[in-house]
Amino acid sequence: ADDAVIFFTSGTSARPKGVVLTYRELLANAASTAEAFGLGPDDRIYDYRSFNWASAQILSALATLRKGATLFLGRKFSRSRYFSDIERFQVTIAAGNPTILNMLLQAPDQVRGEDLPHLRFITSSSAPLLVEEWRRFEERFGIAIAQGYGTSETGWIAGCSDKTRRFGSVGKPMPYHCLTIVDRDGDVCAPGEIGHVEVGCFEGNAYRYVDEDGEIRINAVGRTRTGDLGFLDADGYLYVTGREKELIIRGGVNISPLEIDNLLMQLPGVAEAATIGIPDRIYGEEVVSYVVLAPETRLAASDILKFCAERIAAFKAPKRIVLCANLPKTERGKLDRKALVQEWQQANPHS
Repeated sequence: ADDAVIFFTSGTSARPKGVVLTYRELLANAASTAEAFGLGPDDRIYDYRSFNWASAQILSALATLRKGATLFLGRKFSRSRYFSDIERFQVTIAAGNPTILNMLLQAPDQVRGEDLPHLRFITSSSAPLLVEEWRRFEERFGIAIAQGYGTSETGWIAGCSDKTRRFGSVGKPMPYHCLTIVDRDGDVCAPGEIGHVEVGCFEGNAYRYVDEDGEIRINAVGRTRTGDLGFLDADGYLYVTGREKELIIRGGVNISPLEIDNLLMQLPGVAEAATIGIPDRIYGEEVVSYVVLAPETRLAASDILKFCAERIAAFKAPKRIVLCANLPKTERGKLDRKALVQEWQQANPHS
């Protein structure tokens, strides 16, 4: 039960917090992560992320060490070297996230899966991978993506391999986390019903933070909610549908920004999309989407609004489209919706 490591959260909604994990939590998670991603002694893992990230340290360092696999560690991510490094080192599993996958999609690479027969899959974690972006990547490169999901407070929660993956899902939860999907009252949701993602890895386990004064504070005991929303299907696969704090509440109805993002990504010529809620005097919040167009694409905001209006209920459809050159990201590649809200408020001070 001794303390093993302090991981710092990504800080998209607040200042980064130091999360304390014990050796029991860390090593149990490494063992379960190795099994979830199907690691074996013959695997050759490629990563370039700092080991102060929980996902990188647990998967690429500890799980690899546990299975006797081989790790190739790059100094940093390089779009121009990514596939050449995978080929050079005969990599079987390469680390990725939605931002990196999008960067690869925008590059002129003509690599195909058959050119890298040793590559089993590329992982995607740290942020939700839009279904349409996932589909585009696999159609373009013919390379499998296996999603995973976790938090700094808990380590990896779910994962999958090329043999166990399911499109749109982050995989099956690791059994020791005892994951449930619960409603606001804490009652367990039925399969397919969206609720709060709740875990509890060990009986009486304390989930702890390092406070600003250096003291360790207990955030929860036994079980804790991750702040994410999702559902389990009938086969036990987990689907993450968004962050509770990012829900748009328009006229008392909850709208998931990810649902709108996925719709926008279906429009040819849209490279990236991010939806936020902005204050509205009548409905409380209104739906606004920021869109990055692919090079040499000619789309007007009105074209995008029309596309959405024809495919989604009127109360969910964006009321404004903001065309932009790029979307704000954190240093870990996560979309920073909070920064977009601040950008909107600065550009529209009287709205």
